[in-house]
Amino acid sequence: MALDVAKALKSRTLVVGVLSMSLLMSASNAISGTIPAMKEAFSDYSTANVELLTTVPTIGTMVGTALTGIFANVIGRKKIAMAGFLISAIAGVIPAFFPYYWPILISRMFFGFGSALFVTLSVSYITDLYDGDMQRKLLGWRQAVGNLGDAVLLFIASLLITISWQSTYLIFFLLLIPMVLVGMFIPKEFDNFSIRSAVVDDEGHMVDKSASQKQTTNWQVLWLAFIFLVVSMIYNVMAIKLASYVVDEGIGSASLATLIFSFLIVATILSGVVFDKIANVTKRMTVTISEVIIGVCFIATALTKNVPLMFALVLVAGFAWGIINPALTARFVDYSPAHSMNLTTSIVIIGINIGYLISPYFFALTARIFGNDSAGFAIIVGGALYFVMVVIELVTLKLDKKLTV
Repeated sequence: MALDVAKALKSRTLVVGVLSMSLLMSASNAISGTIPAMKEAFSDYSTANVELLTTVPTIGTMVGTALTGIFANVIGRKKIAMAGFLISAIAGVIPAFFPYYWPILISRMFFGFGSALFVTLSVSYITDLYDGDMQRKLLGWRQAVGNLGDAVLLFIASLLITISWQSTYLIFFLLLIPMVLVGMFIPKEFDNFSIRSAVVDDEGHMVDKSASQKQTTNWQVLWLAFIFLVVSMIYNVMAIKLASYVVDEGIGSASLATLIFSFLIVATILSGVVFDKIANVTKRMTVTISEVIIGVCFIATALTKNVPLMFALVLVAGFAWGIINPALTARFVDYSPAHSMNLTTSIVIIGINIGYLISPYFFALTARIFGNDSAGFAIIVGGALYFVMVVIELVTLKLDKKLTV
């Protein structure tokens, strides 16, 4: 029996299936607390090369993102998403059994490749299946669900790291959970569906006529990809430097650093849930206000050794990031040419992952320029750069009067 698309679009199980794709979309961050231990284990390698193990998945992610659209058109979005979860789960746990630099480096690249297959589609499913208030709400929920998954992973990681840094990688077995949910709740009929080009056929069923349309891009999409690249590169300083800052300054252990970082994630859960309400109030200034808050919190975090205050600052910064991400993602719809959401999503995600990839080397370069290689200084630089992004955002708003968020 043919699927009643209109009815399926209103089902809660479809929402669960779509959002489950974002449940562990930033799972790679869960092993950030292993950096100090890996520095000791791989003392023959530079600090930047050890930190590369946490960001190298972006190489695989860029390849996977570029190929996702092609794979999805041939095999179907649903099967590609499920394959992505399986690849990431297998590659993710390899370091637990082969704790050597090169096996970890290679497996992490495959982990990123698998992640790209479901992360890319987690956005396009929302923007293609929903519109209006429901789309904006789900973009916020996507951020919340993703960070809820990250918080759970970080909590488990903080326990596993007390056993050994290798054990931390066992958490990636959890990627099998969203794979099952996608398989159960997302109909294959939505593989090439877009609500913006759907029509009602002679039998009263909603069908999509856009699958054969050629996808294109424009300078606005490329500019948005650049903005995502920069804000992601800067924000990643917390993932690569917070644990080192806490340990190097004698504030606490790597386990404490992982717990503090988990608060960064927890805060974005709340902001993702209330994003649509906040955006309705702050409107065009949503991104600007959030960037100011993150900049202040990053700088203050690197200037304090008080653990409760650090927790509070990290909470506020995480809340602001949980607003920036869906706010910029909402611009996909404003900027993307017709029938080109998969391409737009791929371009932006490639930009994001370039930002994460070059982040350790960017901060290594700033350390060399300023003659200060401390983790605290890197976090301060990250905070200061957010104020540069504030200026860029204000210029963007002045030039583009159509933006509402």
